[in-house]
Amino acid sequence: MHEQIAQVTKEIAKDPKNAELYLKRGELQRAHQEWDEAQADYDRAITLDPGLFVIDFTRGRMFLEAGWPRSAKVSLDRFLRRQTNHVEALTARARTLVKLEQPLDAVQDYTTALRHAATGRPELYIERAQALASAGEGHFDEALRGLDEGMQKMGTLVTLQLYAIDVELKGKKFDAALERLEKIAAQSPRKETWLARRGEILQQAGRREDARKAYESALQAIGTLPPARRNVPAMVELGKRIKTAMEETGAQVANPSSSEEKAATKK
Repeated sequence: MHEQIAQVTKEIAKDPKNAELYLKRGELQRAHQEWDEAQADYDRAITLDPGLFVIDFTRGRMFLEAGWPRSAKVSLDRFLRRQTNHVEALTARARTLVKLEQPLDAVQDYTTALRHAATGRPELYIERAQALASAGEGHFDEALRGLDEGMQKMGTLVTLQLYAIDVELKGKKFDAALERLEKIAAQSPRKETWLARRGEILQQAGRREDARKAYESALQAIGTLPPARRNVPAMVELGKRIKTAMEETGAQVANPSSSEEKAATKK
């Protein structure tokens, strides 16, 4: 990043009246979180070319990233009055509105951004659903409809389905959450993670016996893995989490690999 900034600085020295070069360097400095330097370059660019109104967008994005959402909104509002369907500016303003605790206004911007996005943007579907969920229980169903809309367009993406499960659980719709989890598990060749999640949902629903069975199945699935996979840190951590959850249900915890070890001893 420093090398790129230095290169553009050399270009500016050769062409000091070029507004686009100041904009380019300002964007590099924004990406490098050098806020004051970026702001100075934006100011210089707009002074050299007052018609370079994209500066309102770049400045608004910088204010958002710097943690100044009120200033960000002012700049982004000004830009979007000219470019009403600019996807990245709408996204930046939506994120700004979330920070300003105006989630339903943010939802409108997310929806417009998704309508005009050229490609699938799963992160925007999730952010819109998060904004709706933060607005209260009365918006949970709308959040779920939005996530399902995303999956209709892009396929059953695990990231969207997982957040949909979180929303279902917030609304205490345990059976619906389990149904979604089954769809994810059906697409996955490895089941231990989803079995563990099933146990967590059942435990949260107060179905302790069913939760215990799901946890046992998860441990058995881990036990069938080759040692190299079973002993990776993520899998060891999953096993610990399952055992802790089982203890909370009052279940007896067995070693998931004990059956394999006994078989090996007999051989």
